[in-house]
Amino acid sequence: MIKIIILITSLFISSLFGHQTGLSYIDIKESKADGIDVVYKKPLSDKKGKDIHIRYPSNCSIYAKQRQTIVNGFIIDKYKLDCASETLKHSRIWVDGLVSSDRGVMIRYENDKKVSKALLRSTTPYMLIDQKNTNFDLFIEYVELGISHIWSGYDHLLFVLSLLLLAQNLKAILFAITAFTLSHSITLACGILGIIHIGVPYIESMIALSIVFLARELLMHSETLTKKHLGIVAFIFGLLHGFGFSTALRDIGLPQDEIPLSLFSFNLGIEIGQLIFILVVSALLALVKRYIPRIRDIDTPLAYIIGIISSFWLIERILSF
Repeated sequence: MIKIIILITSLFISSLFGHQTGLSYIDIKESKADGIDVVYKKPLSDKKGKDIHIRYPSNCSIYAKQRQTIVNGFIIDKYKLDCASETLKHSRIWVDGLVSSDRGVMIRYENDKKVSKALLRSTTPYMLIDQKNTNFDLFIEYVELGISHIWSGYDHLLFVLSLLLLAQNLKAILFAITAFTLSHSITLACGILGIIHIGVPYIESMIALSIVFLARELLMHSETLTKKHLGIVAFIFGLLHGFGFSTALRDIGLPQDEIPLSLFSFNLGIEIGQLIFILVVSALLALVKRYIPRIRDIDTPLAYIIGIISSFWLIERILSF
């Protein structure tokens, strides 16, 4: 059993590095005086960054390319674009090489009159410059971003899984998930609006520590305080996870004229993704316990897997301070 746990854990950890380890950024500034300037930033730790290629309109060419530099953990390329039309308006910019598990490429376009932002992913790998999005388009986009973020946020999912395993009945899990939702919604808003600010490395380390704590509680056969008051514990740790969500949303970017709508939409997407995860995992656990009688105590091996993975995250994140 121990060998199986180690194998599963190793496969899971290795899969975490099979996609982008952070967002890449394209910053395009266009002006009549200076032409079109481009700054492309990609994380130094991103092993998949070499697979991503930017495609500009066919009537544009790159020139005045500067020497590549490394600043604050990012590889930075700077150059200019020469376009036959002398502008990128009404043109498409594509990003090739993105897969569904990638974080994506954040693109920002600025001209003399306006600023536009878009997160390019495998499902929408292009940006149409000067396209006017409706509020409904914005709502759908940020709901999808929230869902994709929670599904790619393995630390948040392991925390929710731990709550599921610790809950002793349906009432307990509903109370715990409601408390977790309420608390991370509060700190998500506080983080985005700048009311409270905590360094990202510290938040990520504490999130990993919260999962280690729950994994340890899963291995305790006695009636611990956590099991008795799971909702309170979920609320307290949810405050930390909310700051993690706000960091992701800041990286994605918020349209300055529609912050309330995009903030609400992103959080709604998180809740939808979280609910789907809970329903699927609950159904799988029920099927395993019912049709595989040999596995009477699935909580213990899962606790070890959760504990090993979260301990790895904790050590890795502390070392990055």
